[in-house]
Amino acid sequence: MRPGDIQDLRLAPGTKGLPLDGSIQTVGDLAGRGLNPLRGDLPMPVALLRRAALDNNLSVMQAYVDRAGAKLAPHAKTTMCPQLLTRQLDAGAWGLTVATMTQLKLCHDLGAPRIILANQLVGRAEIDGLARLTATAPDRPCYVLVDGVEGVRAISEGFGRAAGAPAARLLIEVGMTNGRCGVRTLQEGLALAKLVRSLPHVELHGIEGYEGLIFSQQAAQDATEVDTYLGSVLQLYELLRAESLFADANQVILTAGGSAYYDLVAHALAGRAPGAIPVLRSGCYVTHDSGFYRELLARMDDRSIAGPPPRLQPALEVWTRVISRPQPDQAIVMMGKRDVSHDIHLPMARRWFREGLHAAPRPVDGLVVEKLSDQHGFLSVPPGADLAVGDLLGFEISHPCTTFDKWSLLMEVDDDYTVVGGLKTFF
Repeated sequence: MRPGDIQDLRLAPGTKGLPLDGSIQTVGDLAGRGLNPLRGDLPMPVALLRRAALDNNLSVMQAYVDRAGAKLAPHAKTTMCPQLLTRQLDAGAWGLTVATMTQLKLCHDLGAPRIILANQLVGRAEIDGLARLTATAPDRPCYVLVDGVEGVRAISEGFGRAAGAPAARLLIEVGMTNGRCGVRTLQEGLALAKLVRSLPHVELHGIEGYEGLIFSQQAAQDATEVDTYLGSVLQLYELLRAESLFADANQVILTAGGSAYYDLVAHALAGRAPGAIPVLRSGCYVTHDSGFYRELLARMDDRSIAGPPPRLQPALEVWTRVISRPQPDQAIVMMGKRDVSHDIHLPMARRWFREGLHAAPRPVDGLVVEKLSDQHGFLSVPPGADLAVGDLLGFEISHPCTTFDKWSLLMEVDDDYTVVGGLKTFF
């Protein structure tokens, strides 16, 4: 689906955040109406994306990756929003990353110039689907991961069934002990590369890894473990290059780098693999957050291994109302697990607005989300806090991935919180 098509898309009944008078029927209806959640124009809760922060993040991240000598293929699973994915491509992204064939189909229909399926391609429907897509657009390569004989043989057979399909472009995935997918030894990787060379309809185009599984409270230790892991990726690259096992020795893809360690990945892959194309896959940078990724960005600042990290700003906010003050030390808001991420940290109350008292939202401290139920948030309130039923609170979040998938539509707002458009997701 192209961004232009989305403007005419009719919004399903029950879409969260839409005015209740029925005046908004399509995504495009939201632009130019002057709707503002602070004036009570939208029912709560509502998910907002601040345009200025989005623009900043797109610009500074792309500039950082360019300076590091790498390419950027942001992970589409973060937002699954074609309008935002298009902006990432327009800002200079080399391509897009996906986790499933459904996500790949959406990005392919969007016109992405390159796509990395950062997962194993398994199953007849998935393999045949990719073969058909690549046959229709052979100039827009799709790269997929393999880590075993069965997978390689199945892809070879599947692409052989598809008339006009070019050879499947494979990346060998390098795993880690007790990790996810991926070969565990150099010899496994070498044997797999030789198998790829021996079979029809498949080609080896590079190596993939994911270092994000390494995380603890020991930042220096984590960095050392990540560097060791990336060393194994580079070792396999050198081994396969020496054996001339890549389909194009001048276009070898080396890709890793989620949102936690892209500085270490850029430093390793761009600095120690001359001739390869280093590709980073961070997706969360587009909105950033005020929890997990803010902490990781601080670690990058401490390391400064690839220069100062990009100055990202939290763009995603979920706003709602206080609906009850049942105890002096407690407030209940209409926002729960159906609306915000809760898999890493709970949301954080950052802004307070009372119509008739404030001209603009004010910073707020001391309101702490203690727990969430499906539709309610339970806040502890400091003694004497001026917080009333009906007040609006703006929450920043941790881990944007698991907030986006709770919203089929998010409102893009300007600095005054006036809605400038709608952003449609496809989960």
